[in-house]
Order: sequence, then C-alpha cells, then structure tokens
Amino acid sequence: MNIILYACIIGYVISQSDLDQAYKYLVQNQDRLMLGQWTASSDYLVYINVVYDNQNLIMQVYPKKHNLLHEKHYFRLSYSLLNNSYHFDSNQNLMTWENIDVIIELQNNQKHPLTICKATLQLEVQTKTVILHSQFAEQCIVTEERIRLFIFSNSTYQMQAFTYSMLLIFISIVQIISSYFYLISDPAANQGASMTISIVLTQDIFICIFSSLLFDIPRYYYFFPCLLCQLVAIFSDLKLKAKLTNMERQKKRYLLLQIVEILSVTFLFLRIRHSIELTLLNIFLVPQIAITFYTGERQRFNIYYIGAIFPRALLSIYARGFQDNILELLQKLHVVFAIVLILVIQFLIYYCQNQFGWFILKRNQYNYFIKQTDEHTQSDCAICLLNLSQIPEYTLNKGEPFVLQTINQASRNNLLMKTPCNHQFHPSCLSQWMQINLSCPLCKSALPQVF
Repeated sequence: MNIILYACIIGYVISQSDLDQAYKYLVQNQDRLMLGQWTASSDYLVYINVVYDNQNLIMQVYPKKHNLLHEKHYFRLSYSLLNNSYHFDSNQNLMTWENIDVIIELQNNQKHPLTICKATLQLEVQTKTVILHSQFAEQCIVTEERIRLFIFSNSTYQMQAFTYSMLLIFISIVQIISSYFYLISDPAANQGASMTISIVLTQDIFICIFSSLLFDIPRYYYFFPCLLCQLVAIFSDLKLKAKLTNMERQKKRYLLLQIVEILSVTFLFLRIRHSIELTLLNIFLVPQIAITFYTGERQRFNIYYIGAIFPRALLSIYARGFQDNILELLQKLHVVFAIVLILVIQFLIYYCQNQFGWFILKRNQYNYFIKQTDEHTQSDCAICLLNLSQIPEYTLNKGEPFVLQTINQASRNNLLMKTPCNHQFHPSCLSQWMQINLSCPLCKSALPQVF
C-alpha cells in the first residue's frame, strides 16, 4: 500500500476519539494542509495526518468527502518503531523498517476491533513530497480492498451493492422456480445428477456466507433480501438432492467423491479472486457427464434442471465482465468468454448424452432387442398380460426422441425386449415401465437404460 503526502503538516495529533473535532481542525487548516493521495484509489482525495516521534509512526487517513450516509470515518495505521532498526539508503533518501508491528484501526460511528500484524515500512523523502510504502504480511486479514471499501463508502459502492443484490435475487428466483417445476415432473433418481446438485448446494452455501461479508452495516438492508432468497434456494437444493439420490444404491465411492467435491469447491471459493479458480467454479455438469460416460446411467433431459443449475454462473460473469463489480476485480473479457464456452460445451455434451446416447462407452450400452421365436408364443408379457406374439395397439409418444423412434420401430418389426435377467417383454411395455422404474418388473433387478 502506497500513500503520497504532499507537503502535509506532520506532527499535529488529531483526536483519536472525537471525529467531529478532527474534521473541524482539517477544514479550518485546509488552506495550509495539502491533500494526500492514496494510490489504492486515485479517484478520491483524503486528509492525511502523520505523527512521528522516533518510537512510533501514526498515520491517520480521513476522506475529504463523506459518503451518502454522511458518516465520518477514518482508518489509522500505528507502526511500532521502538527497538526496531532501520536501513537508510542515502542515494534514494529511503528509510526501511522490516518486520515491525502495525496496529490497524478502522473507525466510523462504531469503533471496530483492532488488527495487529507484521509489515514492512519504507519512508521516501523527496523535495515536496513524502511517500510511504507499506507492505503487510500475507496472514494479515486487512487488505487495501477492504480498507478502500470502508473509507470510500460512497455512491459508487452504493451502486455496486445494489447491482450485486439485484443480480443475486434474480439468480435465486430463477433457481427456485426452475427447481419447483423440475420436482413436479417427478424425476428419477440419478447418481450423476445427485453429485451435480452437491456442487450447486455447496456453492449456494458459500455464496450466502460470502455475501454477508461484502455488505457493511449501513447497507445491510440490501443483504437481508439476498439472504432470504438464498435460504429458499438452498432449501430447493436440498429437496433436489433428496429426490435425485438413491440411498439404496449409494456406494462408498460416491460418498468419497462428494467429499472431494465439497473440498474442491471450498478451495476454489477461497481463491475466487484468481481467474482460473473463478472459471473452474462453473463446471457444474462435469461430474454428471463423467459418471454417465462410464456407467451409462442417463437422465431424462429437462430444461428446468438446467435452469436450476446454470444461472449462478452469472455471478462469475458479473465478477469479470462488469467493470464496477463489488469484488473490485479487474474486467477480463477473455475470462467471461472462457466461462460461457465451458457452459455451452457442458450443455451440448449433457444434451447429447441424454437425448441420443452419445459420449457413452460402448461396453456400457446393453442391447435389449431380440427377434421373436416360436418359444415366445407360449409366454405372456408380465406388464400388459398379452401374449408376446401379439403387438400392443398403442405406440409411445412420450419420452426421449431417440428412444421413442427405436422402440416404435422395434414394435413394428415384431422385436421383443430381453432384460439382463433373462425376462422378455413388449418393447412399448418395458420402455414405459423403465421411464418410471429402472428395475425388472418380475425380479426387481437393476436395469441399464435403453440406447
């Protein structure tokens, strides 16, 4: 963090408790007190007061203008120089203190707790300016961004908070509506979809926690509507998770994979300021695509399922595509393009897997269809109770297009369907049964899907 002091008055101690007195002094002496510039934000000028007594260097920064709520606030950095030696570079007029204790205090109408951490301080004296270079240790939780959001809490931040809140509420509403319509369609349990919802649920919980840290106290009236919408969205995620999870088929390896998913999402959220990690947060369907590829367990395509998952990607697009975002991240359109491309690729692969049976290992594709023989004339279909040699009068008109075409063509060609457990059925009968239950009607053995 760099702060440039333009011929400031050095040595006058501003009151540490009475902000009104401090501002009164600054206004009365502003003709003699040059303004300082904090390089963390060149858009705002500040009053800077410095006290230096060979033992401590205390720097207090006051914004020249109050925010929209007319709050008086400042932050103070107190560097403890006692018993700490410094290095002086005579060529550059530069004094350097390393590994010194610094007390960071943020204060407005309510006093905040003190933060103590290690820092490196450099004091560079020029003809008309004094430049302070301060580098905090990595473990210090106070960053330039946090201080800037606090000290320059103005109309820009007001608009950032409003925009972020409206976006989050919109995403939550779309997700809630999509989840509702998807649930009333009575989807079958699917292991891949269950793992995808685990990612979504974890992300929604982190978004809820993360949002609570973004808003300062005067703007908490933005946070509460967001919190309400997010809690309802999380409840919808839990209902989806319960619906799509088959507890009878839940295996230890899937539980382990879900733990890995949660830990991975946690790691990515902790590094959300990095472009790669932010992009990877949007691979919602990758676990489901991978499980479908290896197991052949497909899911009936439903646009509401996509509507319950993809909208939260708008937060990543907002963070890198919107210049005045609340995270203060730089605008990087190539990251936005990468996120959109990843979403499109996921959607296309997912659609083709579930509608046409593409992108699935051949060894996982079971061929149900067999030709009729004379032996079949002596057996009945256990579903419709007609003889297997008799073709049902109805045809399928509901289901996946590829499967519908295959089943109806098989019925016209007098083919039958034989399960892995060696039971025979009419194609139209068994396919209708499998839309509801992927188990054999006679012995209840698990059935692979029709390709």
